[in-house]
Amino acid sequence: MKNKLLMSIALLAICTLQLGAQGLVVHQTDGKVVVIPSAKVESITTVTEENTLIFGTWYLGYYKNGTSVTHYDGTEYMTFAGTELFWGGRKADKVDTYSLRFFPKNNYFIAMGRNGTTGTLRWMITRNTEKMLILQDGTSYRYFFPTQAEAANSRVELDPPSHKETANISTILKYASGKSNSTITPMGKHFEGKHQTTDADRTWLANAANEPDAVAGLTRWVAKTVKLYPYTNPVPADVNQHAIGDCCACAVFASMSYLYPEFIKQIIKNNGNNTYTVTMYDPQGNPVEVCVSNKILCDANGNIGQVTGKNNAVTWATILEKAMMKYMKIYQTNGIEGIGTEHVAPLFTGCGDSFAFSPNSLYTSELKLAIEHCLGEGMICVGGFNVGDIPCGVLKTVTGHAFTYMLSDRDDVIFYMRNPWGVESVDGLLAIPDERTTVQTIDARIVYPGAAAPYLRSDLSPYTPPAFIRRADDLGVSPRLLNRIVNESNMHELW
Repeated sequence: MKNKLLMSIALLAICTLQLGAQGLVVHQTDGKVVVIPSAKVESITTVTEENTLIFGTWYLGYYKNGTSVTHYDGTEYMTFAGTELFWGGRKADKVDTYSLRFFPKNNYFIAMGRNGTTGTLRWMITRNTEKMLILQDGTSYRYFFPTQAEAANSRVELDPPSHKETANISTILKYASGKSNSTITPMGKHFEGKHQTTDADRTWLANAANEPDAVAGLTRWVAKTVKLYPYTNPVPADVNQHAIGDCCACAVFASMSYLYPEFIKQIIKNNGNNTYTVTMYDPQGNPVEVCVSNKILCDANGNIGQVTGKNNAVTWATILEKAMMKYMKIYQTNGIEGIGTEHVAPLFTGCGDSFAFSPNSLYTSELKLAIEHCLGEGMICVGGFNVGDIPCGVLKTVTGHAFTYMLSDRDDVIFYMRNPWGVESVDGLLAIPDERTTVQTIDARIVYPGAAAPYLRSDLSPYTPPAFIRRADDLGVSPRLLNRIVNESNMHELW
C-alpha cells in the first residue's frame, strides 16, 4: 500500500510540473479526486520507501504516561512528509517544523526543530498500520488515527495496568494517587494557610441579607418559593445543574443525598422566615453558620441559574449551593465554577481527606470493588470520563464533567454514574458496562465522610429515580455549559 502511495505522489509531482501552475490533482484509490489550487501549494516533495517509515497526516487521540491517560479530540496532528515533520494543533496559528530522519533497523526517528522550532524528538514507532500509529517517547505513548473524527471518537484498548490483578481491597487502595490529606487542617491540603474566621466574619455570614457574588453571567437575586424536600427526604433527583459551572459540587450534593440524606437535614435549619442556616466548616475545620435567604440567582429574565430539583423546584441543593457561594465571599478558597470535589465536600463534612484513581490505573474488576467498598464506607465518590459519546445505557458519556457513583443492580453493569443534569426519565443515570474500553476512560475522586459518617444509610442500595413528569417550562442545561463541553473536550476543569 505504502509503495503504491509513494509512487503515486512521485508521478503526481511530475504530471503537475507538466501542467503548469494550475494545481494538484490527486486521484485516490477509492476513486475520489481531490484538487488543490496552486495558490495553496508552496512546494512539492517526492518521497520514496527508503527515506520514510511513516507517511501522511495522523491525528492525536490518546496520550498515555504510566497510569495517566488523556484523550484528545484530534485537533493536534502530525504530518510526515519524507524528510520533514509538521506538528500542528498544539498552538494557535502555528505549526512546528522539524527535519526528519528515520532509522529503519531500529524502527525509530529523530526530528530536529527548525524555522523557530526548538527541541529534538527521538521517538520509537511501536505500531504503524493503516488504522493506528503509536509513537513512544520514553514512558509516554501517543496514539494517532488517520482522521480527526476517528481520533475524537477513538476507543482503543490500552495496555492494562502493570500490576497483577487482585481482589484484595487493601492492595487496590494502594494504587490510589492525588491524596489531599493535611497534617495542618482536617479540611485537606487545599485549605492550608487560608483565611481564619473573625467575629466580623461570623456576623456577616449569619445575616441572610448579605448576598454572595453573582457568577456565570447571572445578574439578579429573585425571591422564590422553597420546597426543601419535594420527595420527603433528600434524593439525587433534587440536584439538576443549569447555568453555573459547578458540576463537581452538584455531584457531591447528589452523593450526599444518596449516602446520608438525614445528614443533609441536620445541617440545614429552616428558620421559618424564608431564611435557612447551613452548618459549614471554615478552612481550619471549625463549624461556622452560614445563613441565606430564599433569593435565588437568576438571569435577566428571572430564570433560575442555580441548581434546582425537578420542575425547577428550589430545594435543599439550591440552598447548599448558595451557602457555598456565600462562604467563598469570605474565605475565597476556590472559585465556584470549576470547583473540585475535594474542595466542596469538606465545606459540609469538615473532612478534606481524599484520594483518586486515574483512568486505566485499575482493572475493571478492581475499580468495581473500589467503588463498592468506598460507597459502603460512606465515602463521597465522584468521577468522570476522558472520552465522550460512549453509550452507557440510554445516555452517553460527557468529558470535562463530573458524575456521582452509585451501586449497580445488574450483572452486566458494574456501577452507575449519575450526570447532575438529571436528563431523561432515568434521572441522568449512565449504566457502566463490564467492558474495558469504556472503563479505562473513567477516573474517580473519593472523599472521606467526616461529620456525615454516623448518618450513613443502613439500607444503601442502587438508586431508583422517583417518578416525575417534565413540564414545558422545565429548565435544562444552559447552552453556555453545553457549548463549553463540546468545544473544550480536553479541558482539565470540570463544569
